[in-house]
Amino acid sequence: MPRTKKLLAPVTLFAAIEQQQHEALRRIAFAQRRSLADVTRTALREFIKRQGVAGPKRSKQLARRTA
Repeated sequence: MPRTKKLLAPVTLFAAIEQQQHEALRRIAFAQRRSLADVTRTALREFIKRQGVAGPKRSKQLARRTA
C-alpha cells in the first residue's frame, strides 16, 4: 500500500533546542508511538493557534488525518 504524504508543501526547519527539550519530546513521541517530527509539528501548530495566527488552508483529507 502506498504511503500517504503528511505534508502538502514541506520545508525543512533547523533549530537548535536544549537537550532537556529534546529528551522531553523524544519521550512523548515514544510513549505515543509517533515520530519526533510529528510531535514537533503538533506542538508548533498548537503554539501558532494560541498566538491567533491563521495558517494556510489545508485539504480536508489532510486536516482529518492530523486532527
